[in-house]
Amino acid sequence: MNTVVESNGRYRIPTRGAGLNEVEALAVHSATRLLVHTGVGAVHYRNSLAKLAAMLPEPARSTLSHSLDRLEPRPDDRVLDLVAQAWFQGRVLAAEYRSSRGTNYHPHEYEIYYYELNRRNLQPYVVARERIYFERVGVFKLSRMRGVRLLHDEYVIPADFDPLKLLAGAWGVVVSGEDVEVRLLVDAEVASWFYEQREADANLEVVAELPDGRLEVVMTGRLAADGSAHELLSFLLGWGSKVEVLEPRAIRARVADELAIAARRYGDGGSLRR
Repeated sequence: MNTVVESNGRYRIPTRGAGLNEVEALAVHSATRLLVHTGVGAVHYRNSLAKLAAMLPEPARSTLSHSLDRLEPRPDDRVLDLVAQAWFQGRVLAAEYRSSRGTNYHPHEYEIYYYELNRRNLQPYVVARERIYFERVGVFKLSRMRGVRLLHDEYVIPADFDPLKLLAGAWGVVVSGEDVEVRLLVDAEVASWFYEQREADANLEVVAELPDGRLEVVMTGRLAADGSAHELLSFLLGWGSKVEVLEPRAIRARVADELAIAARRYGDGGSLRR
């Protein structure tokens, strides 16, 4: 006999998880938690997660269902809807776009080749050929788009396009610049994090352990098109004095400059106290 379960005014009949074994169920649970962490709350997004939740055994099913109830509509939900239609229907997407360091919006038209969640910040991006402003393939963040609309123009993704190869060497989603290796000296106090992370992150390699417990670590990524290490810098600066950049000299100097500016700002008592 089936039991009807009520939750937040909704009724359902529990299932055994659509035939998933425990490890498969855990894999689906992990994937859905990653999607929930993006915070995107479009109705179709919630519906797809609800279908996945129905595949899971308890207690994962109820936990995911409660997580979905907390997803609120957001301004970029409509963007996600149109991106999905553009990609799967092979239609050009038009939008106004603002760069990460700019304030002005420029008209763009995208032939979307791939949809990606940045593994560093869990934000959604598209890999697309922008055909009127850049006229090349790039990576574009959904939250920087406005005035999004579908065009009737159609396109075909090139047969030799490999999104996994394109993104393989990136620290996050920067794909247009040169590859770079950054050698670090890591304090013993935070060495355990790098030891643990190397198992899951191909961009980090522990190359030496010093007698005092410090580590030499090599991180790999890509410079931006302008030659700057924007994605890498945010990671490096987050460690403060616990991580020292040994080389390349340009990135070491940039980190030193940023830390010096921060030290002066804190030494002056902060901007709001002036």
